[in-house]
Amino acid sequence: MKLIILPPLYFGFMVTAAVVAFFTIDALIVSYRHRVRSIQEVTVERYTTIGIAMFPKPLARFDFCKFMYADDLHPEDNNRSEIQPPNQICTYTNLTFYSHLVNRNRTAMIFNGPTLVRLKQSLALHFTMDTTTGDYSAIEYLLLGYWDQVLNKSGAQQAEYLTEIEQSRPLFTVPAGFRSWIKMFWTIYNRGSASGNFSDFAVHSDLASYNNPRNLTERTTSPLLVLFEWKGDTFEYVTDILSTSPWNTVGSLAGVFVILIKVGEYANRWIKRMRRERKKKHVRAEQIEEQHRKTLDQYWRKKIERRLRELSKRMEGQL
Repeated sequence: MKLIILPPLYFGFMVTAAVVAFFTIDALIVSYRHRVRSIQEVTVERYTTIGIAMFPKPLARFDFCKFMYADDLHPEDNNRSEIQPPNQICTYTNLTFYSHLVNRNRTAMIFNGPTLVRLKQSLALHFTMDTTTGDYSAIEYLLLGYWDQVLNKSGAQQAEYLTEIEQSRPLFTVPAGFRSWIKMFWTIYNRGSASGNFSDFAVHSDLASYNNPRNLTERTTSPLLVLFEWKGDTFEYVTDILSTSPWNTVGSLAGVFVILIKVGEYANRWIKRMRRERKKKHVRAEQIEEQHRKTLDQYWRKKIERRLRELSKRMEGQL
Protein backbone atom coordinates (compact mmCIF):
# COMPACT_ATOMS: atom_id res chain seq x y z
CA MET A 1 0.00 0.00 0.00
CA LYS A 2 2.86 2.39 0.85
CA LEU A 3 4.55 1.72 -2.46
CA ILE A 4 1.40 2.80 -4.26
CA ILE A 5 0.87 6.02 -2.21
CA LEU A 6 4.46 7.35 -2.05
CA PRO A 7 5.11 8.14 -5.78
CA PRO A 8 2.08 10.46 -6.18
CA LEU A 9 2.93 12.05 -2.84
CA TYR A 10 6.52 12.77 -3.90
CA PHE A 11 5.34 14.11 -7.23
CA GLY A 12 2.86 16.39 -5.45
CA PHE A 13 5.66 17.74 -3.24
CA MET A 14 7.81 18.50 -6.28
CA VAL A 15 5.00 20.27 -8.11
CA THR A 16 4.15 22.33 -5.02
CA ALA A 17 7.80 23.32 -4.53
CA ALA A 18 8.13 24.31 -8.20
CA VAL A 19 4.96 26.44 -8.04
CA VAL A 20 6.12 28.17 -4.85
CA ALA A 21 9.54 28.89 -6.39
CA PHE A 22 7.94 30.30 -9.55
CA PHE A 23 5.57 32.65 -7.74
CA THR A 24 8.29 33.74 -5.30
CA ILE A 25 10.63 34.73 -8.13
CA ASP A 26 7.75 36.35 -10.03
CA ALA A 27 6.80 38.43 -6.96
CA LEU A 28 10.41 39.61 -6.61
CA ILE A 29 10.55 40.63 -10.29
CA VAL A 30 7.25 42.50 -10.00
CA SER A 31 8.45 44.30 -6.86
CA TYR A 32 11.59 45.43 -8.71
CA ARG A 33 9.57 46.72 -11.66
CA HIS A 34 6.83 48.36 -9.58
CA ARG A 35 8.43 49.69 -6.44
CA VAL A 36 6.54 51.18 -3.54
CA ARG A 37 7.44 54.73 -2.63
CA SER A 38 8.03 55.70 0.96
CA ILE A 39 7.47 59.45 1.47
CA GLN A 40 8.95 61.05 4.56
CA GLU A 41 8.28 64.69 5.41
CA VAL A 42 11.40 66.38 6.82
CA THR A 43 11.16 69.65 8.74
CA VAL A 44 14.07 72.09 8.44
CA GLU A 45 15.10 75.33 10.11
CA ARG A 46 16.60 76.58 6.86
CA TYR A 47 17.04 75.21 3.37
CA THR A 48 20.25 74.53 1.55
CA THR A 49 20.92 77.24 -1.00
CA ILE A 50 19.53 76.29 -4.40
CA GLY A 51 20.20 77.78 -7.83
CA ILE A 52 17.55 79.73 -9.77
CA ALA A 53 18.39 80.14 -13.45
CA MET A 54 16.64 82.99 -15.28
CA PHE A 55 16.71 83.23 -19.08
CA PRO A 56 16.08 86.91 -19.92
CA LYS A 57 15.56 87.90 -23.53
CA PRO A 58 17.90 90.44 -25.17
CA LEU A 59 15.37 93.27 -24.72
CA ALA A 60 14.96 92.54 -21.00
CA ARG A 61 16.99 94.73 -18.65
CA PHE A 62 17.98 93.40 -15.27
CA ASP A 63 17.50 96.06 -12.58
CA PHE A 64 18.36 94.47 -9.24
CA CYS A 65 17.93 91.47 -6.96
CA LYS A 66 17.60 91.44 -3.22
CA PHE A 67 16.43 89.34 -0.31
CA MET A 68 13.17 90.43 1.22
CA TYR A 69 10.96 89.31 4.07
CA ALA A 70 7.24 89.09 4.79
CA ASP A 71 6.95 92.75 5.85
CA ASP A 72 8.99 94.15 2.96
CA LEU A 73 7.34 92.90 -0.26
CA HIS A 74 6.14 96.20 -1.76
CA PRO A 75 8.88 98.13 -3.59
CA GLU A 76 7.89 101.46 -5.06
CA ASP A 77 6.44 101.29 -8.53
CA ASN A 78 7.03 104.91 -9.41
CA ASN A 79 10.46 106.36 -10.23
CA ARG A 80 12.13 103.02 -10.65
CA SER A 81 15.49 104.62 -11.23
CA GLU A 82 15.45 105.74 -7.58
CA ILE A 83 14.93 102.21 -6.22
CA GLN A 84 18.00 101.27 -4.22
CA PRO A 85 18.59 97.65 -3.24
CA PRO A 86 19.15 97.06 0.48
CA ASN A 87 22.30 95.72 2.10
CA GLN A 88 21.30 92.09 1.63
CA ILE A 89 22.19 91.83 -2.03
CA CYS A 90 21.83 88.40 -3.59
CA THR A 91 24.55 86.58 -5.46
CA TYR A 92 24.30 85.64 -9.11
CA THR A 93 26.48 84.66 -12.03
CA ASN A 94 26.07 85.00 -15.79
CA LEU A 95 26.51 81.91 -17.92
CA THR A 96 26.31 81.23 -21.66
CA PHE A 97 25.43 77.69 -22.70
CA TYR A 98 24.10 75.81 -25.71
CA SER A 99 20.39 75.05 -25.54
CA HIS A 100 19.05 72.01 -27.38
CA LEU A 101 15.52 73.38 -26.99
CA VAL A 102 16.15 76.37 -29.28
CA ASN A 103 19.32 75.03 -30.98
CA ARG A 104 21.41 78.08 -30.18
CA ASN A 105 23.35 79.65 -27.35
CA ARG A 106 21.38 81.17 -24.50
CA THR A 107 22.39 83.43 -21.66
CA ALA A 108 21.36 82.51 -18.13
CA MET A 109 21.53 84.43 -14.89
CA ILE A 110 21.89 81.98 -11.99
CA PHE A 111 20.85 83.36 -8.60
CA ASN A 112 21.25 81.85 -5.15
CA GLY A 113 17.84 81.11 -3.71
CA PRO A 114 16.36 81.94 -0.30
CA THR A 115 17.17 79.77 2.71
CA LEU A 116 15.54 81.28 5.85
CA VAL A 117 12.11 79.69 5.52
CA ARG A 118 11.12 80.36 9.14
CA LEU A 119 11.61 84.10 8.53
CA LYS A 120 9.71 83.91 5.22
CA GLN A 121 12.73 85.08 3.30
CA SER A 122 12.12 85.76 -0.40
CA LEU A 123 14.38 86.45 -3.33
CA ALA A 124 13.12 89.44 -5.33
CA LEU A 125 14.23 89.84 -8.95
CA HIS A 126 13.33 92.96 -10.88
CA PHE A 127 13.50 93.28 -14.67
CA THR A 128 12.24 95.80 -17.19
CA MET A 129 10.82 94.37 -20.41
CA ASP A 130 10.41 96.04 -23.81
CA THR A 131 6.79 95.33 -24.77
CA THR A 132 6.82 96.81 -28.28
CA THR A 133 8.57 94.03 -30.22
CA GLY A 134 6.46 90.93 -29.46
CA ASP A 135 3.00 89.65 -28.81
CA TYR A 136 3.85 88.83 -25.23
CA SER A 137 6.73 89.48 -22.84
CA ALA A 138 7.92 86.93 -20.33
CA ILE A 139 11.04 85.39 -18.86
CA GLU A 140 11.62 81.68 -18.47
CA TYR A 141 13.27 80.26 -15.38
CA LEU A 142 14.54 76.94 -14.15
CA LEU A 143 15.11 75.63 -10.61
CA LEU A 144 18.44 73.88 -10.23
CA GLY A 145 19.65 71.66 -7.43
CA TYR A 146 22.29 72.90 -5.05
CA TRP A 147 23.93 76.28 -5.60
CA ASP A 148 27.33 74.71 -4.86
CA GLN A 149 26.91 72.36 -7.81
CA VAL A 150 27.18 75.40 -10.05
CA LEU A 151 29.93 77.29 -8.27
CA ASN A 152 32.26 74.30 -7.84
CA LYS A 153 32.45 73.68 -11.59
CA SER A 154 34.57 75.31 -14.22
CA GLY A 155 33.06 77.48 -16.95
CA ALA A 156 32.80 74.66 -19.50
CA GLN A 157 31.45 72.25 -16.89
CA GLN A 158 28.85 74.81 -15.80
CA ALA A 159 27.67 75.18 -19.40
CA GLU A 160 27.44 71.39 -19.86
CA TYR A 161 25.62 71.03 -16.54
CA LEU A 162 23.06 73.69 -17.46
CA THR A 163 22.55 72.14 -20.92
CA GLU A 164 21.81 68.79 -19.32
CA ILE A 165 19.53 70.22 -16.64
CA GLU A 166 17.53 72.24 -19.18
CA GLN A 167 16.59 69.03 -21.02
CA SER A 168 15.66 67.05 -17.90
CA ARG A 169 13.69 69.60 -15.87
CA PRO A 170 10.63 71.70 -16.66
CA LEU A 171 10.87 75.35 -17.61
CA PHE A 172 8.50 77.85 -16.00
CA THR A 173 7.50 81.33 -17.13
CA VAL A 174 6.82 84.65 -15.39
CA PRO A 175 5.02 87.37 -17.40
CA ALA A 176 5.89 91.05 -17.59
CA GLY A 177 3.56 93.63 -16.11
CA PHE A 178 2.85 91.53 -13.01
CA ARG A 179 4.20 90.82 -9.60
CA SER A 180 4.68 87.07 -9.39
CA TRP A 181 4.94 85.13 -6.14
CA ILE A 182 6.61 81.77 -6.75
CA LYS A 183 6.18 79.30 -3.90
CA MET A 184 8.66 76.45 -4.21
CA PHE A 185 8.29 72.91 -2.89
CA TRP A 186 11.30 70.61 -2.76
CA THR A 187 11.29 66.83 -3.21
CA ILE A 188 14.41 64.69 -2.86
CA TYR A 189 14.44 61.22 -4.40
CA ASN A 190 16.82 58.69 -2.93
CA ARG A 191 18.11 56.67 -5.87
CA GLY A 192 19.91 54.18 -3.65
CA SER A 193 22.95 54.13 -5.92
CA ALA A 194 26.35 55.74 -6.30
CA SER A 195 24.82 58.55 -8.42
CA GLY A 196 23.35 60.08 -5.26
CA ASN A 197 20.01 61.78 -4.70
CA PHE A 198 17.88 63.52 -7.30
CA SER A 199 16.14 66.81 -6.54
CA ASP A 200 12.85 67.89 -8.04
CA PHE A 201 10.83 71.04 -7.55
CA ALA A 202 7.18 71.97 -7.79
CA VAL A 203 6.01 75.57 -7.93
CA HIS A 204 2.79 77.43 -7.20
CA SER A 205 2.52 80.98 -8.53
CA ASP A 206 0.25 83.94 -7.75
CA LEU A 207 0.03 87.04 -9.93
CA ALA A 208 -0.84 90.65 -9.16
CA SER A 209 -1.05 93.21 -11.95
CA TYR A 210 0.85 96.49 -11.78
CA ASN A 211 -1.08 99.76 -11.84
CA ASN A 212 0.54 101.76 -14.62
CA PRO A 213 -0.39 105.48 -14.45
CA ARG A 214 1.77 106.46 -17.43
CA ASN A 215 0.33 107.69 -20.70
CA LEU A 216 -0.22 105.21 -23.51
CA THR A 217 2.58 106.77 -25.55
CA GLU A 218 5.01 106.21 -22.67
CA ARG A 219 4.08 102.60 -22.03
CA THR A 220 6.83 101.01 -24.08
CA THR A 221 8.26 98.97 -21.19
CA SER A 222 6.73 96.85 -18.46
CA PRO A 223 8.17 95.97 -15.08
CA LEU A 224 8.60 92.37 -14.06
CA LEU A 225 8.98 91.55 -10.40
CA VAL A 226 9.18 87.95 -9.24
CA LEU A 227 9.60 86.76 -5.68
CA PHE A 228 10.82 83.26 -4.91
CA GLU A 229 10.02 81.81 -1.52
CA TRP A 230 9.57 78.40 0.04
CA LYS A 231 6.05 77.09 0.44
CA GLY A 232 6.77 75.67 3.88
CA ASP A 233 9.46 74.40 6.20
CA THR A 234 8.96 70.76 5.20
CA PHE A 235 10.17 68.90 2.15
CA GLU A 236 9.53 65.35 0.96
CA TYR A 237 12.23 62.69 1.06
CA VAL A 238 11.14 59.88 -1.25
CA THR A 239 12.67 56.41 -1.13
CA ASP A 240 11.77 53.52 -3.41
CA ILE A 241 11.36 50.32 -1.40
CA LEU A 242 10.78 46.75 -2.46
CA SER A 243 7.53 45.19 -1.32
CA THR A 244 9.26 41.80 -1.48
CA SER A 245 12.61 41.59 0.25
CA PRO A 246 15.36 39.70 -1.60
CA TRP A 247 16.30 38.01 1.67
CA ASN A 248 12.77 36.70 2.10
CA THR A 249 12.92 35.39 -1.46
CA VAL A 250 16.26 33.71 -0.79
CA GLY A 251 14.83 32.14 2.37
CA SER A 252 11.75 30.89 0.51
CA LEU A 253 13.86 29.46 -2.32
CA ALA A 254 16.18 27.82 0.20
CA GLY A 255 13.16 26.14 1.78
CA VAL A 256 11.96 25.05 -1.65
CA PHE A 257 15.37 23.59 -2.50
CA VAL A 258 15.44 21.73 0.83
CA ILE A 259 12.05 20.24 0.02
CA LEU A 260 13.26 19.24 -3.43
CA ILE A 261 16.37 17.63 -1.94
CA LYS A 262 14.29 15.74 0.61
CA VAL A 263 11.86 14.65 -2.08
CA GLY A 264 14.82 13.48 -4.15
CA GLU A 265 16.16 11.50 -1.19
CA TYR A 266 12.74 9.94 -0.58
CA ALA A 267 12.42 9.12 -4.27
CA ASN A 268 15.88 7.53 -4.25
CA ARG A 269 14.97 5.46 -1.21
CA TRP A 270 11.69 4.45 -2.83
CA ILE A 271 13.49 3.34 -6.01
CA LYS A 272 16.02 1.33 -3.99
CA ARG A 273 13.21 -0.24 -1.99
CA MET A 274 11.36 -1.13 -5.18
CA ARG A 275 14.51 -2.78 -6.51
CA ARG A 276 14.98 -4.72 -3.30
CA GLU A 277 11.36 -5.83 -3.37
CA ARG A 278 11.68 -6.96 -6.96
CA LYS A 279 14.89 -8.78 -6.15
CA LYS A 280 13.25 -10.49 -3.19
CA LYS A 281 10.30 -11.51 -5.34
CA HIS A 282 12.63 -12.84 -8.00
CA VAL A 283 14.67 -14.82 -5.43
CA ARG A 284 11.49 -16.09 -3.81
CA ALA A 285 10.15 -17.19 -7.18
CA GLU A 286 13.41 -18.99 -7.95
CA GLN A 287 13.30 -20.68 -4.54
CA ILE A 288 9.68 -21.77 -5.07
CA GLU A 289 10.50 -23.01 -8.55
CA GLU A 290 13.54 -24.93 -7.25
CA GLN A 291 11.51 -26.44 -4.46
CA HIS A 292 8.77 -27.39 -6.88
CA ARG A 293 11.31 -28.98 -9.18
CA LYS A 294 12.83 -30.96 -6.32
CA THR A 295 9.41 -32.10 -5.17
CA LEU A 296 8.53 -33.13 -8.69
CA ASP A 297 11.81 -35.02 -9.06
CA GLN A 298 11.21 -36.87 -5.79
CA TYR A 299 7.71 -37.71 -6.88
CA TRP A 300 8.87 -39.22 -10.17
CA ARG A 301 11.78 -40.98 -8.52
CA LYS A 302 9.51 -42.63 -5.98
CA LYS A 303 7.03 -43.54 -8.65
CA ILE A 304 9.75 -45.12 -10.80
CA GLU A 305 11.12 -47.03 -7.84
CA ARG A 306 7.63 -48.33 -6.97
CA ARG A 307 7.13 -49.38 -10.56
CA LEU A 308 10.44 -51.20 -10.61
CA ARG A 309 9.61 -53.06 -7.40
CA GLU A 310 6.28 -54.15 -8.83
CA LEU A 311 7.96 -55.42 -11.99
CA SER A 312 10.55 -57.23 -9.91
CA LYS A 313 7.87 -59.02 -7.86
CA ARG A 314 6.01 -60.13 -11.00
CA MET A 315 9.14 -61.55 -12.49
CA GLU A 316 9.95 -63.48 -9.33
CA GLY A 317 6.43 -64.87 -9.25
CA GLN A 318 6.68 -66.15 -12.80
CA LEU A 319 9.92 -67.94 -12.07
